[in-house]
Amino acid sequence: MAVETVNGIVVGCTDYRDNDRMLTLFTAERGRVDCKARNCRKATAPLLACAQPFVYGEYAVFLSGERGTVNAAEVKESFYALREDPDRFLAASMAARLTLSVIEPDAPNEPLFSLLYHTLSFLAYSPAEPMDLLAGFLIRFCDRIGYRPVLTQCAVCRRDVRRDAVLFFSAEAGGTVCVACPHGGKPVNRTALEAMRRMLLLSDAELNQIRMSEPLRRAVLESEHAVLEHALGPTDRGVQLLEQILG
Repeated sequence: MAVETVNGIVVGCTDYRDNDRMLTLFTAERGRVDCKARNCRKATAPLLACAQPFVYGEYAVFLSGERGTVNAAEVKESFYALREDPDRFLAASMAARLTLSVIEPDAPNEPLFSLLYHTLSFLAYSPAEPMDLLAGFLIRFCDRIGYRPVLTQCAVCRRDVRRDAVLFFSAEAGGTVCVACPHGGKPVNRTALEAMRRMLLLSDAELNQIRMSEPLRRAVLESEHAVLEHALGPTDRGVQLLEQILG
């Protein structure tokens, strides 16, 4: 196999042996790429900087079997500021972990790659509230993996519910459910539904425009958690991290 150059974000890493590290890259060219960075944990190692969580770089990978080997790498963006703020680090960890749950080898996903890249950029360098950025990432992540919730109609009867006083949210039903239809979901207010709808309309480059109050943010995150739990299962690490944030 030849050495291939890919542009990727480190979405997973595990220490291996004394000085190696196993990396999972989310690449624009090949989707998921699992590879080993040898001797990268030594203080003077050439690969030290590129074998860190969240790093975006250009990697020359010798592809052989299920796991390749990093021959060389150049860091394009370290997003180092994420490591200096616990809330931003937590939000970035959730975004990376959820991405890791869904990407596949030889399956490029430019829309999801763009979403993750912009989210990490804003978490590292913008003054926006990290949990607002996370909420924006989550609803758009749900959309990009095929679980966009219905927000303006009843997911069961398809009636427009934007003027209804009482509404419920059921991930199993597909989103918003009116009071007249069977659901099993939880009550949700129209403001939270409208916030999610507007976040879906933004471009990735506009995620830093999201501003929410604490009660609204919690209502949005609870609905997003329901969708993610339905889509990925309750044992998914990203889903569990969000559950811990919600308490």
